[in-house]
Amino acid sequence: MAGDLEAAVLAAEKARCDAMLANDNAALDALLDTRLHFAHATGAVDDKNAFLAKMAAGRIRYVAIGWSEERILELAPGVAMLNGRMNTDVEVEGVAKQLRNRVMTVWSRTDDAWRMVAFQSTPLAG
Repeated sequence: MAGDLEAAVLAAEKARCDAMLANDNAALDALLDTRLHFAHATGAVDDKNAFLAKMAAGRIRYVAIGWSEERILELAPGVAMLNGRMNTDVEVEGVAKQLRNRVMTVWSRTDDAWRMVAFQSTPLAG
């Protein structure tokens, strides 16, 4: 069971990263829960509609996303937390940035699909 959960959550996260890199809002829309709370490393927070609107307008463009030190914890049946390190190359409002963060995501299984409910990013120390 634990292996199935880990594989499913990692597959959903990979699909989310792939959708962000491809700027595929339709795919991203299907992977994000309507209750999404997306807290950027800057402290800014978006709900699902605001995040998708920024992506669609090209205000955020993801160039590369890499995960390491992934750890998955089942919080309750159908709810899992994925955390680890994320290295992201992104353009925000046309400005290139390299982000090196600790990230925590929360995934919920609804309607037979895993959807991200929360994202929290914190810059690495140093």
